[in-house]
Order: sequence, then C-alpha cells, then structure tokens
Amino acid sequence: MARPNLIDKFRQAVPAPAQRTLNALLRTAEGEGLTLYLVGGSVRDLLLERPTLDIDLTLKGDAPALARRVAAELPALRCVVHSAFRTATLKGAGFRLDVATARVETYERPGALPSVRPGSLRDDLLRRDFTVNAMALALTGDRRGGIIDPFGGKADLKAGLLRVLYDGSFRDDATRILRGARYESRLGSRFEPETLRRLKRDVGYLKAISGPRIREELARLWREPQPERILLRLSELGALQAIHPTLSFDGSQAEAFG
Repeated sequence: MARPNLIDKFRQAVPAPAQRTLNALLRTAEGEGLTLYLVGGSVRDLLLERPTLDIDLTLKGDAPALARRVAAELPALRCVVHSAFRTATLKGAGFRLDVATARVETYERPGALPSVRPGSLRDDLLRRDFTVNAMALALTGDRRGGIIDPFGGKADLKAGLLRVLYDGSFRDDATRILRGARYESRLGSRFEPETLRRLKRDVGYLKAISGPRIREELARLWREPQPERILLRLSELGALQAIHPTLSFDGSQAEAFG
C-alpha cells in the first residue's frame, strides 16, 4: 500500500543543510526516468517513527553518474565515488548522502569484502543483514510513496524480531552478529529462533574479520546508550571470545557502568 506521508516524514527528518541536495537528487532522477529508493535502516526508523540516523539511497542505474551530475549543479558539494562498490557519497556542510547502484554481492570467502555487480532492487535488499533493514521506500516513479518489502521486514519489525535473509549470512559477514546485538539493545528486538541457531553455529567466523573492521564495529557499540548491555549479550553469545579468547564481560562489569 502506498504511504505518501512517509515521504513527507522523510523530508522532515533530513537535516536542513541536506535538503537542497536531496531535492536535486530527486529532481534529476525524475527527469531521467529513474526510480530512487530510500533503503535500509532509514526505512526501518521511519516506520518506527524514530530519528533517521543514516540516509542511504539506491537506484537501478548508474549511481556515481547521478551523484556527479548533482554535484556539478551544486558546487559546494563534494562527490566521492567508490567505483569498486558502485556507490557515491555527496558531502556538504554537516551532512552526507550515500547513493548506490542496486547490486548483487558475492563473498569469495568468509569475512572477505564482497565483490559486487549490478542487480535488481530485490538483489540489493537481499544483501542486507536483517529483514527489518531490507525494505525500500520509492521516492520517485510510479511507485512513489510505496514500501517494497519482499522479505517480510514490516512483520518482523512489528514482532520485534531480527531475522537473517539466508542461511549463510553470518558466515559471509560475521560483523552482522555484532550489529544484531546492537539492534537488540537499540530497538528492543530479539533474534528469531532460527537466526539465533545460525548465529551460535557460525559465531566462530568472527575470527575471519579483519582487525580494522572489528574495531569499527566496537566503536559503534560504544556510541550506543547502553554499551554494557550489548557487551553482556555478546559475551553470552560467545562473540567476544570468538574475537579473542581472552575477552569476556560479565554482570559485575556491567554493574560498574552504573
């Protein structure tokens, strides 16, 4: 069902300095007959009526080319293109907008960064970590205002469940375990039973993740309101020990946070 009011809510959530850039992106995409989608956690947060922390946009087309055209129109913008991932970031004063080509990801080995190739919107949503982050909101085109939800993300969001999209999800990218623990704390969600079984089966694949990627995820954890709850949960799941056998965290340490 179309939800045009979600676009209004999204526009209101976009920081004022980014409004002009967003409008230029939408206008350029519409002028070229492209459908631009808001994807990932941004859609989840809109449905929960929570502040939108990230603005991730996807289209079936050449995202870097679209971003370059908008940057040429707005000279104050800086356009950073990541050719290997077919993405671009538009940076202005105090904001950034990420624009990506809808893509398929494949992993050569557990923990490796993925190889990408152009794909459909469904392909792009399938590469997400959990179903609640695998929804899209059409911002332009015939489906404008409509939510695209091929994997049941809205139902899982309502039920407070975190569900991976395929069996090998944690093997491909074990940082999803760390993100899942953050979402449990932030959203008040819980791993659905089959996802929890897969997590416990594959938690050892955290050893395959590079040090810089682990540090980045842990830094994000510390920015959450109650990092001690997340650390305790990760310890319960065996994730801290998988990162390094000397890592542990227990209730007495959690109490020290006050």
